[in-house]
Amino acid sequence: MRSRFLLFPAAVIAAAPAAQAFQYQTLPQAQAKLFPGAKFTPRDITMDIAQVAALIKEGRGSVPGYKIKAWKASTGGWVFIDQVPGRDDLIRYVVGVNKDGSIKGVEILECLPQYEAIRSPRWLTQFNGKHHNPQYDLAAGIEIISGVSLSSEHVAVGVRRIMAAYALFFASATS
Repeated sequence: MRSRFLLFPAAVIAAAPAAQAFQYQTLPQAQAKLFPGAKFTPRDITMDIAQVAALIKEGRGSVPGYKIKAWKASTGGWVFIDQVPGRDDLIRYVVGVNKDGSIKGVEILECLPQYEAIRSPRWLTQFNGKHHNPQYDLAAGIEIISGVSLSSEHVAVGVRRIMAAYALFFASATS
């Protein structure tokens, strides 16, 4: 008896729809949640190669691009937007940083519905109050969630990178 395999051309497989992230909140909604009543001034920076190298070293990992998107809150503090890969799609999130350099909060903007666990307040509040410290790996102190371990680890590493960027390029900004 002969085995029969059904073969699909690569073009058919490539044309299959990719998983689509769900938008749980917008950037302005997350900003308002982190800093109620504040007005936000964009303070994006485009890093040069030396700054990228410094961020790779300080953040203990890769840097996805040369641009850091940041907003200064009128009430004090900062908001950063970033994205990291999940298992099947990108996860977009924001990090709020208090005047003292501690994390005010992390908000998930977009992810696949099956990554819902990373939106859990219990998990997200683990970041609150943490500071960047070159002697301590911020991501190592975050509990990774079983079932979405890759996604939760990537968010933790992304927050570590944002906090390193804050320490390097934004902490001393006064205006």
